[in-house]
Amino acid sequence: MRTKATLTLLAAFILSSFITHAKTTLSSEQISALLSSAERPVQDAARDESRQPEKILAFTGVGAGQHVLDFFAGGGWYSELFSKAVEAQGKVYVQNDEVIWRFAEKGLNERTKQNRLNNLVRFDNMPIVDMTIPENSLDLVFTALNYHDLFFTHSTENGKNVMLRDTIVDYKAALNKIKDAMKEDAVFVIIDHAATPGSGYDAANNLHRIDPAVVKFQMQEAGFKLIEEAFYLRNPNDDLNTLVFDSSVRGTTDRFVYKFTKL
Repeated sequence: MRTKATLTLLAAFILSSFITHAKTTLSSEQISALLSSAERPVQDAARDESRQPEKILAFTGVGAGQHVLDFFAGGGWYSELFSKAVEAQGKVYVQNDEVIWRFAEKGLNERTKQNRLNNLVRFDNMPIVDMTIPENSLDLVFTALNYHDLFFTHSTENGKNVMLRDTIVDYKAALNKIKDAMKEDAVFVIIDHAATPGSGYDAANNLHRIDPAVVKFQMQEAGFKLIEEAFYLRNPNDDLNTLVFDSSVRGTTDRFVYKFTKL
């Protein structure tokens, strides 16, 4: 009898522990409420049709209490949604390196003024490898439309070629840094503009795109496994050779959505 009682208590403890540590994921109703909130900037909501955040948020599995890294976050369009999703007990790390920061500083500062989104931890003008995030702490890593910027070295401004970096980011070191910060059951979601197969890093500079095969290879090389792909941002009518800011494709580019876990 004592053995049976012991086993019963042990089973109850295991179940309780599982429930305590299980991830909380937003329901479809919670996502709808978040997106329609009166506190949400009007200019953000105006981009929902193009970005499909209700589907993206569901795909990430984000929820209350989670710790999220939004790297190369730009002006924080998704960072704000994650901030609301994880609530006060959660945390969102927002990172922009020296190149992205040139374009993101004004928008992110405006978004976070007067202590708005006070569960954000910002790594402004800072390389990925210099972030201070505890190991084994992240539930979700996310980057939208900016993975290609790891290989973005120069830009054309006012008709002139401007060097932004001397070389590409050490993506192996960056991915290793992120991997160390992820929990064993964390997910890593990447969204980006698709480029033609074999276009290498040239597309990152000339078109702000990247060959999906490059992303898959680099993630596998870094010790990640592709577990799911979403297709609701794909566009077979995009020729993959047009600058993403061109009015003919802006907001309608062919975009891949990948979800990875640690191997």
